[in-house]
Amino acid sequence: MNSALRVMLVDRDDRSRMRFAATISADPRMLLADCHATWTRALERLLLVRPDVLLVGASLVEREVFDLVRRVKSTVPSSKILAVVDAGEEQKALPWLAAGAGGCVSKSCGSSELAIHLLQLRSGSYPMLPDVARLLLEQVRVSGRPEYRSGAETSGITRREADVLRMLAGGCTYSQVGERLGVSLHTVASHIKNAYRKLDVHSAGAAVMRAVELRIIRGSEAS
Repeated sequence: MNSALRVMLVDRDDRSRMRFAATISADPRMLLADCHATWTRALERLLLVRPDVLLVGASLVEREVFDLVRRVKSTVPSSKILAVVDAGEEQKALPWLAAGAGGCVSKSCGSSELAIHLLQLRSGSYPMLPDVARLLLEQVRVSGRPEYRSGAETSGITRREADVLRMLAGGCTYSQVGERLGVSLHTVASHIKNAYRKLDVHSAGAAVMRAVELRIIRGSEAS
């Protein structure tokens, strides 16, 4: 039986922080390990708390996103990050995903939905808002070029691994990817793990962004 999911909450919005804290504290499957309005104290306590997941307000920072995620990953490599965005501000999730966050959810999501998304991270799923998935897909379309094969060859990404990345860019869950490809979740996870290694990233969001940058996937072939 899995132990309670240890969650560190970092959000400067007092109302949202209190609501998220209440949701986590009320669920026996989770433990509110720490809660902060700013990153200064959160980073100081990161090694002591060693959270499984950091639930973070995406509007907390702008230019410092990559540095923050790097510091989190270097301090507690096993920690995963779930970004929270306001309606209409889905664009703010993209830097977090590019930096290595494991997914994003809406600030207005209900308590049960938030709990599901947090627990999904532990099982290896990829919580993603449809509007954010569309933004990622638009980046694929804008960046699409005929150099599909050369980008894949340069990185070592196989055709099947590119297929998986393309489906993730379209907002598919791991289960949906497996169903579409007719393979097991274990096989999907293996493809994703191989893609992470070849692209030198640590999350599905970062892998998709890197694949777009390298033009491994393009909009005309996206799901």
